[in-house]
Amino acid sequence: MMRRIFLPSPIQRVLVVLKKGSDPLRASAFQNNADALRRVRPLFQQLAGPIQRGLFLMLMLCGGLLHREGLAAEKTSDDVDYPLVIINAASFQRLRDNAGAMFESAERKDMTDRVDQWTVDGLKETKGIDRSRPFGMMLYLRLESFTPLGISYLPVTNLDEALETLAYGTGIITPVEGKPARHEIHYSESFTLRTLHQNGYLFLVGPDGNDSSLDRNFPDPEKMTARLTSQYDIAVSVPIKSIPVGMKTAFLAYFTTTAKADLQQRDDEPESVYRLRRANGEGWVDLIEKVINQGSEVILGAQIDNEKKLAHIDFEIAGTRDSKLAKLFQNMAGKRTYFGNLLTNPSTFTMSVSWLLEEKQRKLFVTYFEAAQRDLGKKADKEEMSGLVKIVEPIFKTLMTTADVGHLDAIAQLTGTEKGEFALVAGVKLATSRELPTQIADTLQFLQDNSDGNELAMNLELGFDSIDSLPVHRLPINPPDKGGQRLFGESANLYVYATPQAIWCAFGGDAALEKLKDTIRTVALPQDVTQNRNRVPFQFVTHAKNWLSVADDENQNAVAFNEKAQASFESDNDAMTIEIRPTETGIRIRTVFESGFIALMGRSITGGIENGFFNRPRGEQGNQRGRRNRQDPEPEPPKN
Repeated sequence: MMRRIFLPSPIQRVLVVLKKGSDPLRASAFQNNADALRRVRPLFQQLAGPIQRGLFLMLMLCGGLLHREGLAAEKTSDDVDYPLVIINAASFQRLRDNAGAMFESAERKDMTDRVDQWTVDGLKETKGIDRSRPFGMMLYLRLESFTPLGISYLPVTNLDEALETLAYGTGIITPVEGKPARHEIHYSESFTLRTLHQNGYLFLVGPDGNDSSLDRNFPDPEKMTARLTSQYDIAVSVPIKSIPVGMKTAFLAYFTTTAKADLQQRDDEPESVYRLRRANGEGWVDLIEKVINQGSEVILGAQIDNEKKLAHIDFEIAGTRDSKLAKLFQNMAGKRTYFGNLLTNPSTFTMSVSWLLEEKQRKLFVTYFEAAQRDLGKKADKEEMSGLVKIVEPIFKTLMTTADVGHLDAIAQLTGTEKGEFALVAGVKLATSRELPTQIADTLQFLQDNSDGNELAMNLELGFDSIDSLPVHRLPINPPDKGGQRLFGESANLYVYATPQAIWCAFGGDAALEKLKDTIRTVALPQDVTQNRNRVPFQFVTHAKNWLSVADDENQNAVAFNEKAQASFESDNDAMTIEIRPTETGIRIRTVFESGFIALMGRSITGGIENGFFNRPRGEQGNQRGRRNRQDPEPEPPKN
């Protein structure tokens, strides 16, 4: 399906003038222009992508060059060249301790000794390298090619020993003439490692670098990564505040132009779908713009807490204090969820959303529901179902009122432990409407009466049962695949139920209806006002052990994984939790793993070790020492 092509406004104005003219010559000229445009349109479409990419590179180049020229005029010897991306590990010792904790959880402490022995034999006991300080890599942008250049940083206690360790018994270590802090390690004609010793660290660049790659005033890695090291074992950081302004401006211009070009209404696209897609796209554009202009840092980090036997992975966006970005996230939380009593229920998984929409988002959702109502009216006229429009009109009003209130409040919960006996229950809180149950029943009744042979609509069982004197409707829908059948059984039903406050549905076998009734009773109980989780914007909790009963027994890889999982998970150590919460300056998405996941990781790594990770033939490389300026035969490059 082709996108709509919009002519530039100056050309459009000329064509309008020609079209309105009464002169036959003008009319002919307009027709010729229109024909020509139709002929070249495919060419424009083919060139659009390359032209956009070319313009982006030009913008980036101009932004980078302008920034570099500006710095050249002001740069002093004290200026620090900060990287665009930082990949940091807290220390060798912390990683080693985490490995030991994983192997101990997996009941394979012998693997710790094996890894330690490999460190002695293969890495020469990391002699000369400080095992207590952070190490990692910094990525810089090469303006001449717009490709990243990785420069590693390694803490050292003894320079000579550290160089010998890096030489790995095969490299030739050569001092760089005229630069006492610089060395090169030659492994082959095509593989050279360049090093710079500064501030107690070795900065290293591989074969993709050159003689000038280390001609920078690098930041002190320990100071630069202090926050990352204190919070995470391994982390990736994008320090947005350090990115040149020209580069950020160029990227944002390219991203905005590309995104908005994709937000044009497509041929035959319903207005409601277009409105929702456009609102979603504009929301992302606005968010990216705030992150680029007001963001301070983006972090992806992981840590294992050996005392609490927990692990967590964070994705965090931090903005500058009192910025619009910080306020955007701080305003999204704070309202209690209607489904708070369900958050502590035992379940295979629970997903809860209690999100406060900002004013702009509320208006966009109202506009979407208005457009959806109009689309339904157009479709009903074509299919002679005009009666449906009148029936659903009050439902749309309830949806628009809910959007205007601006509290997105919903939950989905899967329960069960035995194959074929799982049940899925989901609910959405709406603006209170006393007639909502009747309106839902009338809508379903109309669809059944006008089924026109549709088997699905004909099988609806209206008022099949009741909860609190309100009707429950049932629709038989059997799971189509083996995965669904292992969860819900070969015969299942969809149950629909509405109260004045919410719309509910449940799916599964006989257990699903009982679970729905139990859920409604639980929600009606008074909430514990001290429960902080009742105000979390988004949370997802799953218990891994419950999934093991529905694993695929026919897949050998699944069976092997299931055996490791069975040995790792108990009912009190198998939870994984994902939460999205605002911070003082931004937002954090945190995933927390209980000790069963740490044990599972340990068993998986153990399997890799036993399958030959450390069993490669060493040859002479483990016994040789690094050589300085020796005329020996050309050595082989290091083996990873």
